[in-house]
Amino acid sequence: MNISINSQTPPVRFTLTYKDLIEKYGNLEVPVDLSFLSREDYHVSVGGVSKMMINLLERSCFNKKRWVSLGPGYPPEVIMNGVELSFVNMDPKPLSLYTKFKEGIYNESHDVSKYQIEGAEYIAYVEYNWKSAQKLLEHYNDTDVFFINDFQQLVVGGIIGPSAPAVLWYHIPFVPENLSHRLREFLIRSFEGFDTVIMSTKRDIEGLVRTGAKVKAKQIYPFIDPRNYSRQSRDTEERVREKFGLTHDDKVVLVVARMDPMKSQDLAIQAISKVEGAKLVLAGNGSFTSKTLGNNKAGIWAKKLKAMADELKVSDRVIFTGYVDDDELNALYQIADVILLPSKLEGFGLVVVEGWVFEKPVVVSKGAGASELVIDGGNGYTFPSGNVDEMAEKIKSALKNDKLGSLGKETAKKCYIDNVIPELTEVFQEAIDEYKKT
Repeated sequence: MNISINSQTPPVRFTLTYKDLIEKYGNLEVPVDLSFLSREDYHVSVGGVSKMMINLLERSCFNKKRWVSLGPGYPPEVIMNGVELSFVNMDPKPLSLYTKFKEGIYNESHDVSKYQIEGAEYIAYVEYNWKSAQKLLEHYNDTDVFFINDFQQLVVGGIIGPSAPAVLWYHIPFVPENLSHRLREFLIRSFEGFDTVIMSTKRDIEGLVRTGAKVKAKQIYPFIDPRNYSRQSRDTEERVREKFGLTHDDKVVLVVARMDPMKSQDLAIQAISKVEGAKLVLAGNGSFTSKTLGNNKAGIWAKKLKAMADELKVSDRVIFTGYVDDDELNALYQIADVILLPSKLEGFGLVVVEGWVFEKPVVVSKGAGASELVIDGGNGYTFPSGNVDEMAEKIKSALKNDKLGSLGKETAKKCYIDNVIPELTEVFQEAIDEYKKT
């Protein structure tokens, strides 16, 4: 089976522009072989959809593997571990307008704010989708299935048309009651442009059913590769403790999330102020949008959070790590006593599964899709979305019960890649078989 993936966030992020790379290395042959470059020139995406897709390509038996994503100023084509990467370039003005449109979808879908659709912003969004589809269609003759990921590429399915079957995985919440009529209808019409739509949770599938949309849909939980979460050496753990000021006596509550208001780190800070003696570690920095698309919401949000910690007089108990690499993150999971997911509304929340891999108790907002897997008092605790007092009480309970994580490790297996690949392969094959009938 030959697959072409499309996502906004690329699997690899460059620290130098294509022009700078040419100045550094001289004439670079396209596609650029990533192994030819220094590791200082790029880093592999460490989380979210991109990490899932990297794992999928590494563990599945696809013959040809292609990936189209947004990459302003990036080399036009790159080879990474046998995967052909193509990057969509956009000029600054349409890129800014595109960002406003997709952030509008994101914020309204997470019940953060309502979005008034603007014509110029929608045109820029379509421009990005059109350019993505153009690159995908360059290889339609030997593509068996197009695998489109998330809300940034919603009209790609309609543009691809009958060239090959297209499957969309919609990763953010779909709660129609939270959406304006105009946005809800746009989403439904976009879904109808795909052969199959995958939703991450039962909540979102049920939301789609309530709309009466004529969409073939399948629910599949997001996945991780447990091999990526190895226990770190004592030396690494001690180095991380020293770096972030964590002693062996500290009770550590860990939140792993990019700096984003949707992630509700503010509620976590308020809750930790009610949990005497506990330290809150906020691991993560800006998203691709913050770093590459010129939207500095991460920096603005981090500044507000630090001001809140000062105001609540817990700045000595709230630790901002910024970017951490995989080894440091795994060490933080080892060190943590509780993994907290405070988001008021979240598509899923793979950090819950990651915490379970390390046999840690989890405390999860009922607004997060991952709460569907939490058994209260069994493998963790849930609390009503946005309820700081309940969050604090559940953190206290979890700190007293470290046995919760052992059952969580068993639950996590539902989201292991080896258990999810057969489901995905079945979706792809059904889409291919239906396409051949037409």
